[in-house]
Formats: sequence, structure tokens, C-alpha cells
Amino acid sequence: MEKRDPIQIYDARWEVSEFNQDEVSRLLESVFIYGKYLGINTVTIAKDARLAGSSVMDQAADLAMKAGLQVYICTDQISTTQSYFLALKVSVKNTETMGITITASHNPANYIGLKITVPGTQAIGLECGPLGGFSKIREIYHSKESMAVNDGGNLHLVNISDEYITFSMKTAGVTESMLNGVIVVLDSFNGAAGSVLYRALKLSGVTVMPLRLFPDGNFPTGAPNPISKGKMANAVSLAKDNKNAIVIGTDGDGDRLVFGDRRGILSAGFAAIPILDILRKTLNEESMVDDISYFSVFDPKVNPLALSEWKNNRIIPRLFRNGHSQIKEYMRDIDAVAAVEESGHYYHKLKLENQTMYGENSLVTILLFLKAVKNDLSIMDRLWNLQNKIFTTGEFNYSFKNNDIRDRAMEDVVNYFKQKNAVIKTESLEGVDLQGTVVYSEIDLETKNLELEENWYSGYFRVSTTEEKIFRSYLSSGDVNFGTSIEKDIIGICQKYEGKEVE
Repeated sequence: MEKRDPIQIYDARWEVSEFNQDEVSRLLESVFIYGKYLGINTVTIAKDARLAGSSVMDQAADLAMKAGLQVYICTDQISTTQSYFLALKVSVKNTETMGITITASHNPANYIGLKITVPGTQAIGLECGPLGGFSKIREIYHSKESMAVNDGGNLHLVNISDEYITFSMKTAGVTESMLNGVIVVLDSFNGAAGSVLYRALKLSGVTVMPLRLFPDGNFPTGAPNPISKGKMANAVSLAKDNKNAIVIGTDGDGDRLVFGDRRGILSAGFAAIPILDILRKTLNEESMVDDISYFSVFDPKVNPLALSEWKNNRIIPRLFRNGHSQIKEYMRDIDAVAAVEESGHYYHKLKLENQTMYGENSLVTILLFLKAVKNDLSIMDRLWNLQNKIFTTGEFNYSFKNNDIRDRAMEDVVNYFKQKNAVIKTESLEGVDLQGTVVYSEIDLETKNLELEENWYSGYFRVSTTEEKIFRSYLSSGDVNFGTSIEKDIIGICQKYEGKEVE
């Protein structure tokens, strides 16, 4: 039997009761051994609101000191994007810095985990990052290799919230009181991001109506995931009392965002339009040139109409696979200025003195969006006009008796699209595995000149990377009836294999 470990595709994550203290200690030891292979001499450690976070932080700090590292710890409950900023800031003077964020993102309260950055504030995943990233950590975890104990470790307690706000506002080009008149319903799901977002928005002049503002690792209203069905209903309802209010939701560790208003929640592809437009204009102003185009990365679920709008704003969309660490690595490879995942992750190229990172900064994303709204009050109407033009299924998932049956069902779905003469893609333009199958028709996704024809559709189909027996589907189309018909056919194939719909 294969030995178990807490390592997943993008990070390490587990139920608190699943691994004991010794196993967690071994995971952390493996992280520091991996770090020594990379020549690190410094580590930053931060945690979000998770109840188990303090215990894991205590273990991490103890091992880091024994490894002889310079250890910078923020003991406050902070977001993942603040933790990334901490690693970026420390890297300015200590370039060989590893960052450890203790979080389980949007998972329920009984989960805990680790997100890791290496020098360059580069996120790692499985087969992603130096020496294979978490794949190397997994190899060490199951080996007999032990960490050498060294003298010289030093502990530094830090609080970087003020610096994070200052950096984010400067990066977004937002000054104090600049956003006067903007109204925001902010739902932070009792996660770690709420307080710093609230402070920054108030400083920027925003009128904030908060929901679930205060951190509570029990997450009393359930898993802190704003993209789950119905999770933003209270915020949308509150916004109906003020037609100009913007709705913003963020997950438990603050690196996942949704935007909307009284009409509901926008898809990430459409919400990204004003963010990318403001970003391009700011970059062009800095370069003193008006006609520069920039690369932006999208995952296979972002709908083509949104991509067409990106292209119209001289943002060249580049298709890449799902995966937070993997997308950030690809951004680094092509020097993209931004990236968007339909799951609500927005990424930026961020600079601090001599350091550049590619990753999330939710406050920068929010401020860019609100800056666009402040500049053009009609932007929300235009985004909703776009969103109402298309049909999207959202992600719909089916569970099967075993993986073999699941795989046969997926094969039949792909064959269904082959019979429709759809374009079938399993790799990006650079030959990178998309970790699933992209299908599309009446669309040209492969050139800078993205074109949409009548009855276009685009879909992404894959097996779950974190759960057994699950097949995940996502479809968008320019016609409701046409899209609904295809969705029913896909569901029919899944039901033929006795698949059961799951969340």
C-alpha cells in the first residue's frame, strides 16, 4: 500500500484528526530539509484564523530555530496574501527566504494545511517549483533523511498589516479618500482577511457594510467559500437596499474573491475586465506608451466572451491549466501582468524594491476593481449586460462507483464532442498538460484575434485531483437553449454510468 501523506496538488492540506503531531512535525521537517537544498537561510511563518493554526505554528517555529534559520513570525491572524507580502518584504534584504502560510483556504473548520513559497516568493506545488516543489518534499517525507540541527537561529516577531495596506494602495494607485462615495458590502466569512480589508477600504474613503467580519476559526456559518451556491445571498440581499453598492466576498484565508451587486455575483472572467483595463492603463502611463499589449493568463473555465473583452482592451489571453502554484509559475515564465481563475483567484505581477513576485494580493485586486467603478459608474451595468448574454452551467460534478467507471463516462463525454466536430485540447500552446480536456466550437482560442461565431460553446472536463471517483464538468455557450441542450446530454451520459450528482 502506498504510504499516505498530507500533500495535495497545490499545497499540503488535511483534516486535523487525520494526521497526528509527529506526522505534522515530519511534514514540517521535510519542508525545512527541502529549503536547505535550495540554500535558504530565512523563513517567514504566518497563520490565518484556523483553530489548529497556533499548534502548527509552534511546531514550525521550533523546527526553524533548530535548523538555524532567521525566523520572522506574525502571530496575528492574517490572510494568505498578507503572508505572501511578508515573505516578499523579508526577501528584500534576505533573498534566500522561504515562506510558510498555515491555512486550509476555503475548506471547513476541521481542516488545516501549509502553503509554501521559495526564494523569489515563488509558490510551489506538486511537480511545480525548484526540484519539483512539493514532489521533493513528499520524497523527503517518506525517506529516512533527517534535518541537521544548527545553532544560530533567531526569532523576530513582526506585524506587517500597515505596510501591506500602504504597499497595496500604492500598487493599485489608490490614495487616501480617493474612493469617497463608493459603497461596499464586504462579507469575509469570519476569515482572516476581513479586518485589514475593512481598514484599507475605510482609509480609501469607501463606505463599508461588513458581514462576518471578525475572525472565527469555528466558521459558524459553514465552510468559508464565497463561490459556493447561495453563500453570498445575505450580502446580495443587503446590497438591494442601495442600488450602487458593490458586493465583495472573500474566503477563509483571503486569497479567493467574488464581486457583484444587488443583481448577484459576476463570473470571475467578467469581473476581471475592469481590473485588467485599469491595470493596463496604469502600466501604459508608467511606460509613457499608449499601445502596449500585455499577457494575462486564464484557466479553461473562463468564458470566451470575457476573453474577447480582455482582448479588446489589449490584454492578450493565454490558456493554462488549473492550479494556483502552476499558474503563478507560468506567469513567471512568460512575464504575465495578471492571471484569473474562474474559482475566484486573481493574480498580479507585484514589485517591491529589488523583488518581483507573481501571486495573489486581494487588496490590490479589490482596489483596482473599485477604482474602475469610481471612474465609471456604469461599469456594473455593462458587466451584467455581458454576463446576461451567455449561458454558463457553473461546475457540475458527478460521482461514480469507481474510477474506472468514471473514466469511461468522461471518455464518452469527450467522444460526444468529437462527434460534434468540436476542437479538443488536452495541452496548452506550449505543450503543458491542461489536467483535463478543453472542448470548443465556433471559437478561435489559439490566436491573439479571439473571434466568436454564432452558437459558440466552450467546455472543460476533468477528473477530480483531490477526490476519488469524481468527474467535473463546466460549460459556457452564447445561446441558452443550445447550451442547456448540451448540458442535458452530458448529464445523460453521466447518468447512463449511474453517476450521482454531488457538490
